[in-house]
Amino acid sequence: MSEKDTAIQQFIQLLSAALAQKNLIKLSLSKGAEGCAQKILGRPIALKKGLALQATYRYPTQDKVKNYLLAELEQQLQAWLKEYKAAYMKTTTEEIQLLFNRRGKARLQRKKMAQKAAPAPLSHNRKKQYLITADRPFLQALGITDAKGRVKDKQQDKFRQINKYVEIMQAQLEQTNLLGQKENLRIVDMGSGKGYLSFALVDFLMQQGQEVELLGVELRPELVEFCQQLSHRLGWQQNIRFMAMDIADFPKELKIDVLIALHACNLATDYALHKGLLQGAELLVVAPCCHKEVRQQIQAVAPQWRFPLKQGIFQERQAELLTDSIRALLLEHQGYQAKAFEFISGQHTAKNLMLAAQKRPQGIEREEQDRILVELQTLAAEFGIKEQELAKRLGIALV
Repeated sequence: MSEKDTAIQQFIQLLSAALAQKNLIKLSLSKGAEGCAQKILGRPIALKKGLALQATYRYPTQDKVKNYLLAELEQQLQAWLKEYKAAYMKTTTEEIQLLFNRRGKARLQRKKMAQKAAPAPLSHNRKKQYLITADRPFLQALGITDAKGRVKDKQQDKFRQINKYVEIMQAQLEQTNLLGQKENLRIVDMGSGKGYLSFALVDFLMQQGQEVELLGVELRPELVEFCQQLSHRLGWQQNIRFMAMDIADFPKELKIDVLIALHACNLATDYALHKGLLQGAELLVVAPCCHKEVRQQIQAVAPQWRFPLKQGIFQERQAELLTDSIRALLLEHQGYQAKAFEFISGQHTAKNLMLAAQKRPQGIEREEQDRILVELQTLAAEFGIKEQELAKRLGIALV
């Protein structure tokens, strides 16, 4: 058996023993191969069939959970350790790491705990751990929690939305190597409204030790005044400020690392994306709202769309999908990697799509740009779309 195989087998045996003896507290696997979950987090649980490891597969926009009984754990660990290059477990008595170098050699590191830790709870269901906890001062100031730090009954959905948003932003910032890697992260939140999500993101980043400057852009002066006062009350004026301004008038000279525009109405989403592209922002995150421009043009050029586009609700939804598909293709054309996913549950709002685009470090080749342009123009032609605001601002013809 090679030195690498010996280290892997030893790690597997130590973990299996810790689980069987109810000494395991947690497991973490990271540095996975392309296409794998970003991390796998494991904890012991007690099922009717016996002790098991509950594995949480952490993806950028969602978590998937699966349980593995002790009898099947060794085989599963063997499979994981072919894909992940860093493994860590904590037991009640020690911390154990399995690390692989660039040549694929493995080494096992063990560190005894100064004091024996309490065993992990084995209950199957446990209270969700939020990135933004209910005791954070800004939540009370925004009316989400009461004076005792408890989430108000009517604010439960808002509290969950805030945490979902912060989870998404954490994943996006980690993927673009901005979290913890940049001395001063400059974020512009266009259409910041009452500032719920702006304050939550800054609060999270400051707790991570990240230097951050967030500028909230909002058209309504009364909301800007409210947010400015809250920023000063919290002592965050160096980290978050707001200005009353139309997104279209945002000055070109201000540097942007991260551009955010959540529910900026109709063309305002395109204005915001264009501002981010002009500044070469590393990350663009938008949740589009209203799609009037495309809906006014959409028609059934292709015969198969004649019946669906006669129905008002189908036409509306198709206009939304078409608008955001065009936006995503335009972002790809500009050298970004774009992806769309659900922001919050559709039971709360139909406007629940989020579009995130990460700047490709290597840029984009001309041949790839030409291919995307053909795809974009073909899509627009199928529905008779001759103009789209972001395309127009980028000087890209759809016809």
